Amino acid sequence: MTVASPKVFDVLIVGYGPVGATLANLLGTRGYRVAVVEQALNIYDKPRAITADQEAMRVFQECGLAEEISRSTVPHPGTDFVGVEGQVIKRFYPQPQPHPLAWEPSFMFIQPELEATLRMGVGRFPAIQTLLGHELLGLEQADGKVVATVRRLEDGSVQTLQALYAVACDGAKSGVRRQLATAIEDLEFDEWWLVVDGKIRGRTELPPRCVQYCRPSRPGTYIVGPGELRRWEIKMLPGESPDDLRDPATVRKVLATFVDVDAVELWRIAVYRFHALVAKRWKDGRVFLMGDAAHQMPPFLGQGLCAGIRDALNLAWKLDAVLRCGLDEHLLDSYGEEREPHVRTVVAHARAFGLIIGELDPDAALARDQQLGEELAAGRSETIRQKFIPDLTSGLVARDANGQPLEGAGTLFVQPWVYTRSGAFMRLDDAVPRGFLIAGASVEVVRWLDEDSAALWRQLDGSAVVIAASAPASDADCICLTEREKVFANWLGALGARAVLVRPDHYVYGIARNAYELCRLVEQLGQSLNCHRGVSIS
Repeated sequence: MTVASPKVFDVLIVGYGPVGATLANLLGTRGYRVAVVEQALNIYDKPRAITADQEAMRVFQECGLAEEISRSTVPHPGTDFVGVEGQVIKRFYPQPQPHPLAWEPSFMFIQPELEATLRMGVGRFPAIQTLLGHELLGLEQADGKVVATVRRLEDGSVQTLQALYAVACDGAKSGVRRQLATAIEDLEFDEWWLVVDGKIRGRTELPPRCVQYCRPSRPGTYIVGPGELRRWEIKMLPGESPDDLRDPATVRKVLATFVDVDAVELWRIAVYRFHALVAKRWKDGRVFLMGDAAHQMPPFLGQGLCAGIRDALNLAWKLDAVLRCGLDEHLLDSYGEEREPHVRTVVAHARAFGLIIGELDPDAALARDQQLGEELAAGRSETIRQKFIPDLTSGLVARDANGQPLEGAGTLFVQPWVYTRSGAFMRLDDAVPRGFLIAGASVEVVRWLDEDSAALWRQLDGSAVVIAASAPASDADCICLTEREKVFANWLGALGARAVLVRPDHYVYGIARNAYELCRLVEQLGQSLNCHRGVSIS
C-alpha cells in the first residue's frame, strides 16, 4: 500500500457536519486552503438539530449564506412548561422587536437542508478540497505542521495531508479527541430519551407553541418545526431500557400519550443518551476540538449547534489573525480559554431546565410547580431565552487593574439595520469590513484616537464606523451610516458609552465614554496582542 506525496493546506477540518462546514465557509471567505475529511459520502437525510439562534444566523451571514438558509426556516414560537395538573409553570416568549442582531432571535430548521446550503457555500471556494468517503487514520505534529493520514473507504487507498492546523469537528465520538487522550468533564446529567420526528398527515389538535411536559408520569418535549415537521422528545422511565424504545410498537404506544399517532407519519426514531460534558483541553499543539467533539449538552435550551457555530467563528478569526496579520500563535490559546467557560455556563442552564422537565418524583414535581408558578405570576421568572446566554468573561476583553472585565466588555455587539450614503439598506455587518471595529454615534467620537493610538489601530487593520440616528457628516477616515430603529443608539446609551471597540467575532472588547478611555482601550488591546506578536506594536 503506497502513500502519495502530501497535499499541503492551511487548515485541515475533520468532520463535515454543520459545524465543520461553517468553519470551512469562514476560512474560505478569508481565502485559505482547506481540506475537509468526512467518512460519510452523503448528508444524513433526517433531522437532528432543529433549533438555532440569531448568533448562528449572524455567522451564516458572514459566510454569505444567511438569506438562503433563512428561506427554509420559521421563527421559534416560544415555549410553555406545563406542570402536573396541566397548568403553565414557566414560559419563554420570542425576544421582542426590534431584533438586536437583525435576525429572528431563535428559529427552527431542517438539518439536511441547512447542511446542503452550507456545503453549497463551500463549493464556491476552489481552494477548499472535500474528501468525502475518507477515514482519518491518524494525526502527527512536528516541525510546525500537522500531518494526517487518510484512507479512501471505497478502495482502501491512503494519502497524507499536511496542514498548519487541524480542527476536529468529528462529533461526540470524536476519533481525534480519543487520539489526543483529552479528558472529558461530566457535569452530571445522564439520561436516556426517545426522539421521534414526524410529519403531520391528518387532522389533530396540537399546540401552536413548543411545550415542555413536566409530568412525572412521562416527561416530554413537543417542538414545532418548519412545515409539517414536529418533534417529540420523551424521557425513558425507570424499568425501561433503550432497546424497549427502539421497538416501533412501543414507540407508537408511548407517543400516543402526546398525540394521535394516526395523524403522524413517523420520519425518524432515535434513542439518545443526553449528556452534559465539556472537554478539559480544547487545544493540543496545532490541533483543536470544536462542536460536539469539545462539548455536549442536553437539548432543553436549543443551544447545541449554536455553541459549535460560536466555536467556529471564535477560532476562524484568530487563525486569520495569526496567518494573515502575523500575530503570534499564543493568541490561539484564548480559543479554549474563552469558549470553555462560555459553553460550561450554557450547559449548566440546559441541564437545569432538563432537571425541571424530567422530575419523576410526584411530590417534588408538585413543589416545583408551586414555586415556578408563583415566580411566573409575580413576574420574577425570566421569559426571554436569550437572557440565559452569557457574555465572554475570559480571554481577550478589556480589564481593570484587578483583571476583571470592564463594564460592557465581553457583551455581544448589536447589528442594526442601516442606510449607507448611497441609500442602500442593509444589516450593519454587510456595510463594514471584517476585523476590529470602533463604532460611535458621531464623527467626533471616532476621531478621538491620538496619533499613537491611531497608528496602532492602523497596524491592527481596524476600521471605524459612525452609526447615527440621522445622516452624519461625511468623513474620509470612517464609514458613515444611518440606523432605522435606534438599536445601536439605545444599546450604547444603556451602557452609558459614546464609543465601542468590537472584536472581529462581534464581541465587545470594551466601551469608552471619552477620548482618554478609547485611546486606553486601543493601547490595552495592543499590549494584549503585543504579547503574542512576532514584531513590536508601537
